[in-house]
Amino acid sequence: MTWRLGFEFSSGLPKRRANLNTSAASLRRKRMSHVEMLERRGYRLLDILGSGSHAKVDGVVKVYMAEFIADNLCQRPMACKLVDMEKAPRNYVVKFLPKELEILRRIKHPHIIEIYSIIQWNKRYICTFMQLAEKGDLLDFILENGAVSENQMRVWFRQITLAVQYMHTLEIVHRDLKCENILITAKFNVKVSDFGFARSILDDHGSAILSDTFCGSLCYIAPEVLKGLPYNPKISDMWGLGVILFVALNCTMPFRKFSQIKKMYEAQMSCDWTFRKKISDELSTQVKSLVKKLLEPDLTKRLGVQQILNSKWIAMNPKCLILSEREKSALEKAEEEITKIKAKKSTTADVA
Repeated sequence: MTWRLGFEFSSGLPKRRANLNTSAASLRRKRMSHVEMLERRGYRLLDILGSGSHAKVDGVVKVYMAEFIADNLCQRPMACKLVDMEKAPRNYVVKFLPKELEILRRIKHPHIIEIYSIIQWNKRYICTFMQLAEKGDLLDFILENGAVSENQMRVWFRQITLAVQYMHTLEIVHRDLKCENILITAKFNVKVSDFGFARSILDDHGSAILSDTFCGSLCYIAPEVLKGLPYNPKISDMWGLGVILFVALNCTMPFRKFSQIKKMYEAQMSCDWTFRKKISDELSTQVKSLVKKLLEPDLTKRLGVQQILNSKWIAMNPKCLILSEREKSALEKAEEEITKIKAKKSTTADVA
Protein backbone atom coordinates (compact mmCIF):
# COMPACT_ATOMS: atom_id res chain seq x y z
CA MET A 1 0.00 0.00 0.00
CA THR A 2 1.27 3.48 -0.84
CA TRP A 3 1.34 5.70 2.22
CA ARG A 4 -0.36 9.02 1.52
CA LEU A 5 1.15 11.97 3.29
CA GLY A 6 -0.75 15.20 3.52
CA PHE A 7 -3.10 17.37 5.45
CA GLU A 8 -6.78 16.71 5.70
CA PHE A 9 -9.24 19.29 6.95
CA SER A 10 -12.66 17.74 6.49
CA SER A 11 -15.75 16.61 8.32
CA GLY A 12 -14.37 13.10 8.49
CA LEU A 13 -16.82 11.57 5.99
CA PRO A 14 -16.76 11.47 2.17
CA LYS A 15 -18.44 14.44 0.50
CA ARG A 16 -21.87 13.64 -0.91
CA ARG A 17 -24.13 15.33 -3.41
CA ALA A 18 -26.55 17.66 -1.64
CA ASN A 19 -29.98 16.06 -1.18
CA LEU A 20 -32.96 15.94 1.12
CA ASN A 21 -31.04 13.80 3.62
CA THR A 22 -28.34 16.45 4.24
CA SER A 23 -29.72 17.41 7.65
CA ALA A 24 -29.95 13.79 8.76
CA ALA A 25 -26.39 13.13 7.58
CA SER A 26 -25.19 16.19 9.45
CA LEU A 27 -26.88 14.98 12.62
CA ARG A 28 -25.25 11.55 12.29
CA ARG A 29 -21.84 13.19 11.94
CA LYS A 30 -22.37 15.17 15.11
CA ARG A 31 -23.33 12.02 17.00
CA MET A 32 -20.32 10.09 15.74
CA SER A 33 -17.39 10.28 18.15
CA HIS A 34 -13.92 11.30 17.03
CA VAL A 35 -12.75 7.75 17.79
CA GLU A 36 -15.34 6.27 15.40
CA MET A 37 -14.49 8.85 12.75
CA LEU A 38 -10.79 8.02 12.93
CA GLU A 39 -11.44 4.28 12.76
CA ARG A 40 -13.47 4.80 9.59
CA ARG A 41 -10.40 6.44 8.09
CA GLY A 42 -8.15 3.60 9.18
CA TYR A 43 -6.67 5.20 12.31
CA ARG A 44 -6.89 3.53 15.71
CA LEU A 45 -6.05 5.28 18.99
CA LEU A 46 -4.36 3.12 21.62
CA ASP A 47 -2.74 4.09 24.93
CA ILE A 48 -2.32 7.69 26.10
CA LEU A 49 1.35 8.71 25.98
CA GLY A 50 0.98 12.06 27.74
CA SER A 51 -0.48 15.55 27.68
CA GLY A 52 0.62 18.52 25.62
CA SER A 53 2.04 21.83 26.83
CA HIS A 54 -1.36 23.52 26.47
CA ALA A 55 -3.17 21.08 28.77
CA LYS A 56 -3.93 23.78 31.35
CA VAL A 57 -7.54 22.64 31.24
CA ASP A 58 -7.81 18.91 31.89
CA GLY A 59 -8.15 17.02 28.64
CA VAL A 60 -7.35 19.85 26.21
CA VAL A 61 -4.36 18.16 24.55
CA LYS A 62 -3.69 14.43 24.71
CA VAL A 63 -1.03 12.38 22.93
CA TYR A 64 -1.90 8.81 22.02
CA MET A 65 -0.11 5.79 20.73
CA ALA A 66 -1.87 5.10 17.42
CA GLU A 67 -1.71 2.94 14.34
CA PHE A 68 -2.90 3.00 10.74
CA ILE A 69 -4.87 -0.08 9.74
CA ALA A 70 -5.38 -1.40 6.20
CA ASP A 71 -6.73 -4.84 5.25
CA ASN A 72 -6.95 -5.61 8.99
CA LEU A 73 -3.17 -5.26 9.30
CA CYS A 74 -1.23 -2.56 11.16
CA GLN A 75 0.59 -0.65 8.42
CA ARG A 76 2.38 1.84 10.61
CA PRO A 77 2.62 2.63 14.36
CA MET A 78 2.48 6.35 15.10
CA ALA A 79 1.60 8.97 17.67
CA CYS A 80 -1.52 11.14 17.60
CA LYS A 81 -1.84 14.56 19.22
CA LEU A 82 -5.53 15.22 19.80
CA VAL A 83 -6.69 18.76 20.60
CA ASP A 84 -10.18 19.36 22.02
CA MET A 85 -10.88 22.92 20.89
CA GLU A 86 -14.03 23.22 23.00
CA LYS A 87 -11.97 22.79 26.17
CA ALA A 88 -8.92 24.72 25.01
CA PRO A 89 -8.25 28.32 26.13
CA ARG A 90 -9.51 30.75 23.47
CA ASN A 91 -6.06 32.34 23.24
CA TYR A 92 -4.59 28.98 22.24
CA VAL A 93 -7.29 28.21 19.66
CA VAL A 94 -7.20 31.68 18.07
CA LYS A 95 -3.53 32.63 18.37
CA PHE A 96 -1.26 29.60 18.73
CA LEU A 97 -3.04 26.63 17.12
CA PRO A 98 -3.43 28.14 13.61
CA LYS A 99 0.27 29.08 13.56
CA GLU A 100 1.26 25.59 14.70
CA LEU A 101 -0.79 23.92 11.95
CA GLU A 102 0.59 26.25 9.28
CA ILE A 103 4.16 25.57 10.39
CA LEU A 104 3.63 21.81 10.51
CA ARG A 105 2.45 22.02 6.90
CA ARG A 106 5.70 23.71 5.84
CA ILE A 107 8.49 21.93 7.67
CA LYS A 108 10.21 18.68 6.72
CA HIS A 109 13.63 17.84 8.10
CA PRO A 110 15.37 14.61 9.15
CA HIS A 111 15.71 15.90 12.73
CA ILE A 112 12.16 17.23 13.12
CA ILE A 113 9.36 14.82 13.99
CA GLU A 114 7.60 13.81 10.77
CA ILE A 115 3.92 14.67 10.33
CA TYR A 116 1.80 12.13 8.42
CA SER A 117 -1.60 13.82 8.39
CA ILE A 118 -3.79 16.34 10.18
CA ILE A 119 -7.54 15.74 10.44
CA GLN A 120 -10.11 18.20 11.75
CA TRP A 121 -13.41 16.74 12.91
CA ASN A 122 -16.71 18.47 13.61
CA LYS A 123 -15.03 21.83 14.31
CA ARG A 124 -14.02 20.44 17.71
CA TYR A 125 -11.14 18.00 17.40
CA ILE A 126 -7.84 18.32 15.57
CA CYS A 127 -5.84 15.11 15.28
CA THR A 128 -2.20 15.32 14.24
CA PHE A 129 -0.70 11.97 13.29
CA MET A 130 3.06 11.92 13.50
CA GLN A 131 6.13 9.74 13.67
CA LEU A 132 6.35 7.64 16.82
CA ALA A 133 9.44 8.21 18.97
CA GLU A 134 9.83 4.77 20.50
CA LYS A 135 12.38 5.81 23.16
CA GLY A 136 10.35 8.69 24.60
CA ASP A 137 11.72 12.17 25.22
CA LEU A 138 15.13 13.39 26.34
CA LEU A 139 13.98 14.30 29.85
CA ASP A 140 12.65 10.79 30.47
CA PHE A 141 15.91 9.36 29.13
CA ILE A 142 17.92 11.51 31.57
CA LEU A 143 15.69 10.62 34.52
CA GLU A 144 15.99 6.91 33.75
CA ASN A 145 19.67 6.74 32.74
CA GLY A 146 21.34 9.74 34.34
CA ALA A 147 23.49 12.27 32.52
CA VAL A 148 24.04 11.71 28.79
CA SER A 149 27.62 10.90 27.84
CA GLU A 150 29.47 13.74 26.15
CA ASN A 151 30.08 11.73 22.97
CA GLN A 152 26.41 10.78 22.66
CA MET A 153 25.25 14.30 23.42
CA ARG A 154 27.54 15.70 20.73
CA VAL A 155 25.68 13.65 18.11
CA TRP A 156 22.27 14.54 19.53
CA PHE A 157 23.03 18.23 20.04
CA ARG A 158 24.26 18.51 16.47
CA GLN A 159 20.97 16.99 15.25
CA ILE A 160 18.92 19.39 17.40
CA THR A 161 20.96 22.38 16.22
CA LEU A 162 20.57 21.39 12.56
CA ALA A 163 16.80 21.25 13.06
CA VAL A 164 16.84 24.74 14.59
CA GLN A 165 19.11 26.00 11.80
CA TYR A 166 16.59 24.71 9.25
CA MET A 167 13.71 26.43 11.04
CA HIS A 168 15.59 29.71 11.39
CA THR A 169 16.47 29.59 7.69
CA LEU A 170 12.72 29.50 7.03
CA GLU A 171 12.38 32.45 9.45
CA ILE A 172 10.49 30.19 11.87
CA VAL A 173 11.29 30.16 15.58
CA HIS A 174 10.41 27.41 18.05
CA ARG A 175 10.21 29.39 21.33
CA ASP A 176 9.79 26.27 23.49
CA LEU A 177 13.00 24.29 23.12
CA LYS A 178 13.34 21.96 26.10
CA CYS A 179 14.25 18.36 26.91
CA GLU A 180 10.59 17.27 26.86
CA ASN A 181 10.31 18.43 23.24
CA ILE A 182 13.31 16.42 22.07
CA LEU A 183 12.12 12.92 21.12
CA ILE A 184 14.28 9.82 20.69
CA THR A 185 13.64 7.22 17.99
CA ALA A 186 14.26 3.49 18.00
CA LYS A 187 17.48 4.11 16.05
CA PHE A 188 18.67 6.47 18.80
CA ASN A 189 18.35 9.66 16.79
CA VAL A 190 16.61 12.74 18.17
CA LYS A 191 13.76 14.77 16.69
CA VAL A 192 12.56 18.24 17.63
CA SER A 193 8.81 18.28 18.33
CA ASP A 194 5.89 20.34 19.70
CA PHE A 195 5.47 23.53 17.70
CA GLY A 196 2.69 24.99 19.84
CA PHE A 197 4.60 28.24 20.42
CA ALA A 198 6.39 28.34 17.06
CA ARG A 199 5.76 31.18 14.63
CA SER A 200 7.01 32.80 11.45
CA ILE A 201 8.82 36.07 12.14
CA LEU A 202 8.43 37.68 8.71
CA ASP A 203 6.22 40.75 8.35
CA ASP A 204 4.26 41.71 5.22
CA HIS A 205 7.40 43.29 3.72
CA GLY A 206 9.53 40.16 4.17
CA SER A 207 11.54 41.55 7.08
CA ALA A 208 12.18 39.71 10.34
CA ILE A 209 10.34 41.15 13.33
CA LEU A 210 10.79 40.92 17.08
CA SER A 211 8.52 38.86 19.32
CA ASP A 212 6.70 40.23 22.34
CA THR A 213 4.90 37.08 23.54
CA PHE A 214 5.89 35.67 26.93
CA CYS A 215 5.85 31.97 26.13
CA GLY A 216 7.78 28.77 26.64
CA SER A 217 8.70 26.79 29.74
CA LEU A 218 9.94 28.98 32.57
CA CYS A 219 13.13 27.13 33.45
CA TYR A 220 14.22 27.27 29.77
CA ILE A 221 13.20 30.88 29.06
CA ALA A 222 15.93 33.38 28.21
CA PRO A 223 16.45 36.48 30.40
CA GLU A 224 15.40 38.88 27.62
CA VAL A 225 12.02 37.10 27.49
CA LEU A 226 11.63 37.29 31.27
CA LYS A 227 12.35 41.00 31.06
CA GLY A 228 9.08 41.48 29.19
CA LEU A 229 10.38 43.62 26.32
CA PRO A 230 10.31 42.76 22.58
CA TYR A 231 13.06 40.24 21.85
CA ASN A 232 14.81 38.47 18.98
CA PRO A 233 13.32 34.94 19.20
CA LYS A 234 16.16 33.36 17.20
CA ILE A 235 18.65 34.44 19.85
CA SER A 236 16.27 33.28 22.59
CA ASP A 237 16.10 29.83 20.96
CA MET A 238 19.88 29.65 21.45
CA TRP A 239 19.40 30.04 25.20
CA GLY A 240 16.98 27.11 25.16
CA LEU A 241 19.62 25.02 23.38
CA GLY A 242 22.10 25.96 26.09
CA VAL A 243 19.76 24.82 28.85
CA ILE A 244 19.11 21.53 27.03
CA LEU A 245 22.85 20.88 26.72
CA PHE A 246 23.45 21.74 30.38
CA VAL A 247 20.62 19.52 31.64
CA ALA A 248 21.65 16.55 29.49
CA LEU A 249 25.26 16.65 30.70
CA ASN A 250 24.66 17.74 34.28
CA CYS A 251 21.40 15.95 35.14
CA THR A 252 19.97 19.08 36.78
CA MET A 253 18.70 22.53 35.80
CA PRO A 254 21.15 25.45 35.60
CA PHE A 255 18.69 27.80 37.35
CA ARG A 256 16.58 26.27 40.10
CA LYS A 257 14.83 29.40 41.40
CA PHE A 258 12.23 29.29 38.64
CA SER A 259 9.31 29.65 41.09
CA GLN A 260 10.38 33.28 41.51
CA ILE A 261 10.87 35.05 38.20
CA LYS A 262 12.80 37.99 39.63
CA LYS A 263 15.36 35.77 41.38
CA MET A 264 15.70 33.58 38.32
CA TYR A 265 16.30 36.61 36.10
CA GLU A 266 18.97 37.89 38.50
CA ALA A 267 20.66 34.47 38.51
CA GLN A 268 20.64 34.39 34.71
CA MET A 269 22.08 37.88 34.35
CA SER A 270 24.86 37.15 36.85
CA CYS A 271 25.61 33.71 35.30
CA ASP A 272 24.87 32.12 38.66
CA TRP A 273 25.06 28.51 37.53
CA THR A 274 27.66 25.78 37.78
CA PHE A 275 28.29 22.20 36.77
CA ARG A 276 28.22 19.63 39.52
CA LYS A 277 31.80 19.01 40.69
CA LYS A 278 31.90 15.31 39.86
CA ILE A 279 30.55 15.87 36.35
CA SER A 280 32.60 19.01 35.68
CA ASP A 281 35.83 17.09 36.21
CA GLU A 282 34.80 14.59 33.52
CA LEU A 283 33.68 17.10 30.86
CA SER A 284 35.89 18.57 28.17
CA THR A 285 36.92 22.21 28.25
CA GLN A 286 35.28 22.60 24.84
CA VAL A 287 31.78 21.61 25.93
CA LYS A 288 31.93 23.70 29.10
CA SER A 289 32.94 26.67 26.97
CA LEU A 290 30.04 26.03 24.58
CA VAL A 291 27.50 25.92 27.41
CA LYS A 292 28.89 29.16 28.81
CA LYS A 293 28.58 30.91 25.44
CA LEU A 294 24.98 29.74 25.04
CA LEU A 295 23.89 30.71 28.56
CA GLU A 296 25.27 34.17 27.86
CA PRO A 297 22.93 36.97 29.05
CA ASP A 298 24.55 39.49 26.69
CA LEU A 299 22.66 39.03 23.41
CA THR A 300 25.58 40.35 21.36
CA LYS A 301 27.85 37.61 22.70
CA ARG A 302 25.51 34.60 22.66
CA LEU A 303 26.34 32.05 19.97
CA GLY A 304 24.19 31.43 16.90
CA VAL A 305 23.43 28.12 15.18
CA GLN A 306 26.31 28.28 12.71
CA GLN A 307 28.77 29.04 15.51
CA ILE A 308 27.54 25.98 17.38
CA LEU A 309 27.95 23.77 14.33
CA ASN A 310 31.47 25.16 13.75
CA SER A 311 32.47 24.95 17.41
CA LYS A 312 35.55 23.10 18.63
CA TRP A 313 33.34 20.74 20.62
CA ILE A 314 31.36 19.60 17.57
CA ALA A 315 34.64 19.29 15.62
CA MET A 316 35.94 16.77 18.18
CA ASN A 317 34.00 14.24 16.09
CA PRO A 318 34.94 14.97 12.44
CA LYS A 319 31.84 13.11 11.21
CA CYS A 320 29.69 15.76 12.89
CA LEU A 321 31.08 18.40 10.52
CA ILE A 322 29.68 16.69 7.43
CA LEU A 323 26.04 17.07 6.37
CA SER A 324 24.22 13.97 5.20
CA GLU A 325 22.43 14.17 1.85
CA ARG A 326 19.06 14.52 3.60
CA GLU A 327 20.35 17.26 5.90
CA LYS A 328 21.91 19.14 3.00
CA SER A 329 18.81 18.78 0.82
CA ALA A 330 16.48 20.04 3.57
CA LEU A 331 18.61 23.13 4.17
CA GLU A 332 18.87 23.92 0.45
CA LYS A 333 15.10 23.63 0.03
CA ALA A 334 14.58 25.94 3.01
CA GLU A 335 16.92 28.52 1.48
CA GLU A 336 15.09 28.33 -1.85
CA GLU A 337 11.67 28.58 -0.21
CA ILE A 338 12.49 31.58 1.97
CA THR A 339 14.08 33.40 -0.98
CA LYS A 340 10.83 33.01 -2.94
CA ILE A 341 8.69 34.05 0.04
CA LYS A 342 10.73 37.20 0.69
CA ALA A 343 10.69 38.13 -3.00
CA LYS A 344 6.91 37.69 -3.17
CA LYS A 345 6.32 39.73 0.00
CA SER A 346 8.63 42.46 -1.26
CA THR A 347 6.83 42.63 -4.63
CA THR A 348 3.42 42.70 -2.94
CA ALA A 349 4.55 45.48 -0.62
CA ASP A 350 5.87 47.54 -3.56
CA VAL A 351 2.56 47.19 -5.42
CA ALA A 352 0.60 48.20 -2.32
